[in-house]
Amino acid sequence: MRWVTSRAIAVPLLNVSFMTALVTASFAATPAPGDVVVEIKIEPSGIVPLQFPPARQIPTPPPPSPFPSFNSQQLDRQLQQYIAYLDHVGTPDILVVGSSRALQGVDPLALQQGLAQQGYPNLKVYNFGINGATAQVVDWLLHNLISTDRLPKLIIWADGSRAFNSGRIDHTYNKILSSRGHQLIASGVRPIPAVSAGFNIGRVCIDLLPLQLPLQQTLQTGTYSEKTVKANFKERSQNQTCKQPLKLVVRHGQSLKSVSSLSANPLETLGFQIVNTRFNPVSYFQRYPQVAGEFDADYRNFRLTGNQAKAFENVLRFANNHQIPLVLVNLPLTPTYLDFTRTVNENRFHNHMRKVAQSKRFIFTDLTTYPSLNHNQYFADPSHLNRYGATAVSIQLSKELANALQTFFPRKTLSQSLQNSSLVNRRCRTACLYLPRMFSG
Repeated sequence: MRWVTSRAIAVPLLNVSFMTALVTASFAATPAPGDVVVEIKIEPSGIVPLQFPPARQIPTPPPPSPFPSFNSQQLDRQLQQYIAYLDHVGTPDILVVGSSRALQGVDPLALQQGLAQQGYPNLKVYNFGINGATAQVVDWLLHNLISTDRLPKLIIWADGSRAFNSGRIDHTYNKILSSRGHQLIASGVRPIPAVSAGFNIGRVCIDLLPLQLPLQQTLQTGTYSEKTVKANFKERSQNQTCKQPLKLVVRHGQSLKSVSSLSANPLETLGFQIVNTRFNPVSYFQRYPQVAGEFDADYRNFRLTGNQAKAFENVLRFANNHQIPLVLVNLPLTPTYLDFTRTVNENRFHNHMRKVAQSKRFIFTDLTTYPSLNHNQYFADPSHLNRYGATAVSIQLSKELANALQTFFPRKTLSQSLQNSSLVNRRCRTACLYLPRMFSG
């Protein structure tokens, strides 16, 4: 399995900033053997930093989605929010998937902050949890909903045994397959727009940077054109001796904005569902019946072979084919929930995943083994975390994830990152120059 990494530095230029990052993806200009791919983003300087709104501010509902429904209001809304996130922020580095347990059990901001403290800053995390999601739903999400050019660098699948139980009826998956939205996707229409391919400038020189384009004027008037950009580089190339050549392709990029501009609550912008309720067994079971595990439909005919196992294998194959690391997280449960039947099945799931993970095709992290995470105050009900539990889980997960990442991503100081930057002491490179959506040609 090959892991993907990125580091970023900012170089001010007039009213814009250059964001350069070392990446290993393929771009329109195909790298030659040994080339290092460089991503250069030009963005407006007036980017508003992430700000938390007042606690009592009511989120503004997004406009109706133009795409047909998937027979799930929560999925429809999640998709709409994710498209807005891609448009404003770009593809997330880490994508969280799973059922409602993931949706309200993994806090993206807490995970980002935890990873930054572990030596992995500037990672973008989005929570694409779907109510009732099983292995089949996650398989459908990755294969049908998210286009390959929008895939993250890391997938965290946060859930539990019942998402892998092939003996239960998969109502959510069946509803999705019968929806108008799925029928449209099956006909070849994707709801998430693809990244623009841009145009290839050719071989230019690092010596030409910073760019002497009339950036201030063009950012205001939107008069960028392929002809203008190529002519600028050609003129400068003829007037200077090229000491450090690189291949450059210009792409249409996003004008990044603060995620707080998408919604009144930044956590909601990142897909996370905030639940403040604290689980109290006495008061809870006065309102809701206490169902024993032997009568729980989620554990009915419990077996880890069948349709869900096939879907899990599809996800593993997908992640490996696209060289995306997959971390499977078994989320904590309350002792109240874990009666004899559920405990037996949870142990079967734990042992099964430990065995399958020995193939090293994915990483299995079992947070049910941490007594500090199963307190009632961290839960909204017997099996779903609240926002306080999500924060605790995300902090612990960042530690677990950092230990795993250390095998593939040796931690580096900022000076080491700059020293290893793609702009120094390297031979011919391939670069991508991202400009705002204001090309006239």
